[in-house]
Amino acid sequence: MGRERRGIGGHCALAILLVGILAGIGPGGRTAQAGAFEEGVGLFQLGHYQWALEKLLQAANQAPQNPQPLWYLAETYRQLGEDAAAAHEYRRILQVAPGSPVAADARRALATLGEPAQSRFQIPFQRAGKAMLVAGQVNGQALGVFILDTGATFLSVSRAAADGLGVQPTGGTVRLNTASGTITAPLVLLDEVDIGGAVAHHVPAVIHDLPSAPSSIIGLLGMSFLERFRVNLDLNAGILILESGE
Repeated sequence: MGRERRGIGGHCALAILLVGILAGIGPGGRTAQAGAFEEGVGLFQLGHYQWALEKLLQAANQAPQNPQPLWYLAETYRQLGEDAAAAHEYRRILQVAPGSPVAADARRALATLGEPAQSRFQIPFQRAGKAMLVAGQVNGQALGVFILDTGATFLSVSRAAADGLGVQPTGGTVRLNTASGTITAPLVLLDEVDIGGAVAHHVPAVIHDLPSAPSSIIGLLGMSFLERFRVNLDLNAGILILESGE
């Protein structure tokens, strides 16, 4: 029997979705989203790159077709030493605005970086009903397992896990749709997330307790981590495949 291998695109039952951080950009007006972009640029210019990352992620999430937030987001990742994440954002610019002046800058930046080396990680997952569970480490600590969820905009960690890691909210919040209704959750920035050797740094996350989840489940493995990789599943073998680079 051949292996079934397919890209992930479904939503788990426990998905939490970002329903809005700030208002969208409007032509000719200074909106809340424009404020996030301007704050992010200001922090970037002052060299406060981790703080800038939060604001620029907000701006890019609310205006995914606008290349300007993507450019500063890429440059911020580059300043933080995350060349693979920077290259990902430069390529997003080429997808959404291939003929823009920003796209020309993105091409030059990619040429300067060179193509990041391709890496392929095969990570076993376990099933718990319809959910798929993967083990991981956060900031070097193995606290439990994540529910794989491409429907979640952010990786999430439970309050107990956040306390164990000693991570503090950045001051920003996001609104989430959950099974219990809409809630506001604090935003944090994780220094490192390691899933089976696939490592991402400076990963935005939210602190949120999943309803009725056992203590061994520390949160959702959402898109703020997964977007750094190409994601596939080998369902027959029970393997999550994460690939980076070209």
